[in-house]
Amino acid sequence: MSPVHPNFPVLQVDLTGRTALVVGSNVGLGFEAAKHLARMSPKRLIATSRLQEQRRSAKRRKKIKKDTGFGAVECWPLELTSFASIKAFADRFEREGGGRLDVVILNAAMAHFEYAVTEDGFERVLQTNHLGGALLSHLLLPTLLKTGHETGRVSRLAIVSSGLYETVKFSGDKFPKDKGIIARLSEEDSMDANRYSETKLLNILFGRALQSHLPADAPLIVTTIDPGFCISELRRSVDRGQWDDLLKTARTTEEGSRQLILGALGEKGGIDAWRGGYLSDNELKPFGEWVRSDEGKAVQERVWKETLDISIKADARVAEAAKLFTT
Repeated sequence: MSPVHPNFPVLQVDLTGRTALVVGSNVGLGFEAAKHLARMSPKRLIATSRLQEQRRSAKRRKKIKKDTGFGAVECWPLELTSFASIKAFADRFEREGGGRLDVVILNAAMAHFEYAVTEDGFERVLQTNHLGGALLSHLLLPTLLKTGHETGRVSRLAIVSSGLYETVKFSGDKFPKDKGIIARLSEEDSMDANRYSETKLLNILFGRALQSHLPADAPLIVTTIDPGFCISELRRSVDRGQWDDLLKTARTTEEGSRQLILGALGEKGGIDAWRGGYLSDNELKPFGEWVRSDEGKAVQERVWKETLDISIKADARVAEAAKLFTT
């Protein structure tokens, strides 16, 4: 059966001289996005994968070169389930990144129904899909802003979320105001089939908050992205046949990756239209009603403050980076 969704085109941009980073690029959406970026001839393309996937990374690197002709892909290890790994990645980037970073696609994610805690004390899906990416974003923020100032071209941070964020909200008895949202999500009895959707809502709230806490004219644009329902390895831990009908019309990971590229490089309607925006089905769309509500905005600030505190505790460099925020 042919997909019923439009076959959106791939945005083409000349990336000559620029440095791009794709987090979670060994398979699926990230791998396809890395291939699209490789065709745009960046000066550097850094692609990350988990430690146990490093052997496969060499094969993926060869595949990118074969398909695109671009042979300068750098494969760096990164485990978002480990703050130590994220800090080691940031250390390496300080040494080897050349002081430049133009484009980041924050893509890595996992989906699990089973409860497990990371070495840092947080539920693993929560840390992988939100806290790890937030810590990395905070650590890369100074270089992203420095690059924007020096080049005169805004840097881009694209956070891959999901339209599923609209199916959940952080209100009511499950998330009382006198208890931290992140702490609550790390408790075993909070774990249910909504966990992936909850982390995708955290992506939305974090992306909106990060943009809002930067100066209005900051040379960094943060955009959150819904790639659509795709046939990917993300399903491998949770697919129990419940999506069989949806899979008949799902996007391929290559088709979904086109949304990642547009979210990271798009300028249609003026570059500032993408500042703190949300991309879905090839166009910028308003956020869901709850996110835009007074309650949603208040929760967004709670999530922002809790996440920033956790990042600062994980790495003292974040406290210095936080001085770049207006409030």
